[in-house]
Amino acid sequence: MVDDNVTTQKRRLHKRLLSGFGLALAIALSAFLLLSASKSGSIWFASIWFLALLPAVLCALICYIGDPDRTRTTSFYWLVPCLLGVVVCLASYFVLQEGVICIVMLSPVWLVSGWAGAFIMRSQRHRRGKTLQSSFLIIPLAAAMVEAQLPTPHEAVAVSRAVIVRAAPEDIWPYAVASHDIRADEGRWTISHDVIGIPRPTESRLVGSGVGAVRTAYWGDHVNFEERIVAWAPGRKLGWDFNFTNSSVQDYTDKHISPDGEFLTIKSGDYVLRRISPHQTELTLTTRYVAKTHVNPYARLWGELMMGDIHDNVLGIIKARAERDAALKLERDGVAAS
Repeated sequence: MVDDNVTTQKRRLHKRLLSGFGLALAIALSAFLLLSASKSGSIWFASIWFLALLPAVLCALICYIGDPDRTRTTSFYWLVPCLLGVVVCLASYFVLQEGVICIVMLSPVWLVSGWAGAFIMRSQRHRRGKTLQSSFLIIPLAAAMVEAQLPTPHEAVAVSRAVIVRAAPEDIWPYAVASHDIRADEGRWTISHDVIGIPRPTESRLVGSGVGAVRTAYWGDHVNFEERIVAWAPGRKLGWDFNFTNSSVQDYTDKHISPDGEFLTIKSGDYVLRRISPHQTELTLTTRYVAKTHVNPYARLWGELMMGDIHDNVLGIIKARAERDAALKLERDGVAAS
């Protein structure tokens, strides 16, 4: 009787060790698959398969291997997607040196998708047979092949932000055209700049005047790109087409997000100045881009946040500088009148 108990305990221990080894192996394999698909240049990066289906399938697989006797509590199924997400994010940042932008964009979808897969697996564990196990091998392969055959939609998107400036259009115009020596403490606190880490603008230089002039924007210590002026109406409108002559935006923000690449094309932008009163002007900044993914609705949400934050910061800089100059001008006029 004692020998039987010892044998049973040994079997249980052996089974737990195998389960633990299988769980670790499944997590490692899942992380490898996610990392491989997320590498710069991967065609799967901006796909429904990669964003939603693959994390669900991998988390379901981990839960299946990690709970062979169907005895684990609900907390195990909540924990698995979190653990896999942490492993992938840390490996992406420190090993692959991926940008924070993509990690932040992907994490919420991966987490929700992973929980969905884990709990679908949990709800189906009472069923016998191999159908469920086989489906988790077939579904991702079939979905990937189907999505690869679908045409990629191209969607034109415009992001606009506006601010009321206590200054006349002629006081604002010089700062809309070019801004020099922008300090680190100028502008506004934003999630994109202060949390995600998108570089802040430091200067914009204009060569020439009027339509055909070229303005170069500088962000941080390394990022720069050109804007070719296509609309020039002093005090009313300044428009430009973007011209990315180097890879600095991609190199120093995120490898996946090229401003003129496979998934995204940033096209044009403009400032529109509308006089409200003799000393108040509405200043609107708009940027237009084309989203080229199978997950455009999700991409638009992040585009609205990040592009909107960039706009808010730039408008804040112009507003502060123009209002300072307008106040000094009024003060000088008051002294001269007295």
